[in-house]
Amino acid sequence: MGLLTVITVVSFASVIFSGDFSNALPFGAGLMLFSATMVSLIVTTFSAYPAIVGTVSEPSIPVLSLVARQILDQMPNASPEDKLLTLTATIVLYAVAGGIIFTLLGRFKLGGFVRFIPYPIVGGFLAGTGVLLIEGAMHSIGGLDFHHLTLSAFFQPDVLLQWVPALIFAVAMFAIPQLIDHFLVIPGIIAIAFILFYVALAMTGTSIEQATDRSLLLGTLPPGSLYRFTTIPALTQANWGVVLKQLPSLAALWLIESMALLLNANGIELAASRDLDLNHELKVAGAASIASGLGGGIGGFASSGENTLARHLGGTRRIVGWTITGICLAMLLGGASLLSLVPKFVLVGIPLLLGLEFFYEWLYQAWFKLSRSDYAIIVLIVVVTGTLGYLQGIGIGLIAAIVLFVVNYSQLSVTKRVGSGAFQHSNVMRISEELDVLDAEGEQIYLLELQGLIFFGTANKLLTQIRDRIDHPTAIAVRFVILDFRLVSGLDASAVLSFAKLKQVATSKQVHLLFTDLSHEAMQRLKQGDCLEADDPFSHVFADLDRGLEWCEQQVLAASNLSELEARSLSEHLKADFSDPIQVDRLMSRLEDRLFAEGDYLFHQGDPFDGLYFVGSGQVSVVLDLGEGQTKRIRTYTVGNTIGEMGLYRKTLRMASVVADKPSTVYFLSTEAFEQIEASDPLLASNVHRFVVNLLAERLQHREQELKNLLQSS
Repeated sequence: MGLLTVITVVSFASVIFSGDFSNALPFGAGLMLFSATMVSLIVTTFSAYPAIVGTVSEPSIPVLSLVARQILDQMPNASPEDKLLTLTATIVLYAVAGGIIFTLLGRFKLGGFVRFIPYPIVGGFLAGTGVLLIEGAMHSIGGLDFHHLTLSAFFQPDVLLQWVPALIFAVAMFAIPQLIDHFLVIPGIIAIAFILFYVALAMTGTSIEQATDRSLLLGTLPPGSLYRFTTIPALTQANWGVVLKQLPSLAALWLIESMALLLNANGIELAASRDLDLNHELKVAGAASIASGLGGGIGGFASSGENTLARHLGGTRRIVGWTITGICLAMLLGGASLLSLVPKFVLVGIPLLLGLEFFYEWLYQAWFKLSRSDYAIIVLIVVVTGTLGYLQGIGIGLIAAIVLFVVNYSQLSVTKRVGSGAFQHSNVMRISEELDVLDAEGEQIYLLELQGLIFFGTANKLLTQIRDRIDHPTAIAVRFVILDFRLVSGLDASAVLSFAKLKQVATSKQVHLLFTDLSHEAMQRLKQGDCLEADDPFSHVFADLDRGLEWCEQQVLAASNLSELEARSLSEHLKADFSDPIQVDRLMSRLEDRLFAEGDYLFHQGDPFDGLYFVGSGQVSVVLDLGEGQTKRIRTYTVGNTIGEMGLYRKTLRMASVVADKPSTVYFLSTEAFEQIEASDPLLASNVHRFVVNLLAERLQHREQELKNLLQSS
């Protein structure tokens, strides 16, 4: 694992320090080994997962390679030393600032925030990173002039001997582990590649010096330590105008690294069969990046690939990471002579391998996992990154994702359920004649239960839907439109325009518009958009859907021919429902009349059952105590209704309270009085029992029909 890490980070150095920076490759190799040492040490020591393996950030390599090329283009006349110091200062800025960002995300427990980034954007960024990795690998090939690059240049003998074996090596490293699942496969392929390379040198009679001159080996490295501390000179002598020009690329890189850290953490969780505290790991990665950056190196975090391999090897303790740290440190301090013998095709092949892995996951496997629109965004980002550039790919990808989100979301219905007053009633218990009217005329009430985020697109669809119903040529004319906002998560300012148009339509058609269960924010937006005005006779606000429905029902009933019903006494109501009306007068003589002012309680939740109540005048409501002074209306009873009929048989505690909504007269049949009726007047008792059973059956049938209608309209 340690030797694999060394070879990998040195290959990364050859990608970043290529082209005109190739003379600084020994310095770059030292920085990368220093980075690997610091990241491995800190991640292993402080992570909550003992066997974790930390390494340098793979997504940063192609971006930093791109940054290096940009610095060369922006400083054409500067000395090589000034260019190198500017690149070093940029790397320090990237690592330290990135570490601070990681730390702040972890400190404020915002690690889960990156989970909200659309998955196709993540895939597109990483697949685009694969493009940059392959480009960076090509730039590390010696003998190519990228300022005057032609296709024939790739077929020069010395160039051909670098990229063809590198491609074969990358394909072997990619394909063979998928066919053979053994922990020795990857180290074996690397060992065989070294052996074959030196066998080929021996068979062709090529010396080490000749191989170095032909760029077949990494090259001559200075003896001793490869690391040079240049942070202070870089920060004081760099061209900061050029450094600051790299901020757009670095900002995109910080975003990509946050996503990559999350994806790697998920991979480690799956491999280790345990959960990781993402916020803690962010703080650890932040500390590692800051420490590495202060020394001039790049940042890093735990990689799922290395951790999966370590687990296959049986690593379960921190000694794994510490051993890797020790090997990287040893190579940093005294392994230059060994590194100079590393075949160049291996160093080119590793970034090619990573590029292939990104392509395989995000261009091949994603085809079978994602929708075609999501997959198209990934391909778009890859194509734009490869043709126009890295930042252009990210920008166009973000725009495409936003457009796709808006299109997809606008296709969702903002209406959870559509109903009418004929099928859905308020919690007011009405007499059968009133229910018949509501069943016949309830289509005048058009009910829409809204959901989700309402913005301009969905609000406009809602406006069209309501307008079509109001203008329907054959349906019963709509007098009331109820918009229930209970399930609405947000109301965009642009949506208010559609509600303003809806208000105009409703006013012109003399249709009442009711808003129920509005949040404070939604109410403020509607008021600011002049959708709600205190003196508007056609716009109304109610606390909840139940209250809004009750108001509409009252308007419908007021317009019907039920005025004589309002004047009927309790006795007349009961005679209409009793099988033997003669028994009603005998029952009335047994009832105790009680007067209640508005706000008086007939009984409280938890009181023992003591009798049956009949509403003679006024109105009372059943309310449920929710605690902390909060109550919710369950049912409202008007004249002719009965309260407590279930308790007549079950003798349980009162499950809710009953309060008078207005001055009311109720008639009370106590438990003792009813027991006396059962003992002394069986005929009256039989009529009461039959009345209660019919009442319960009627209410049950009504609720079943409501439920059926609700299910059909959902």
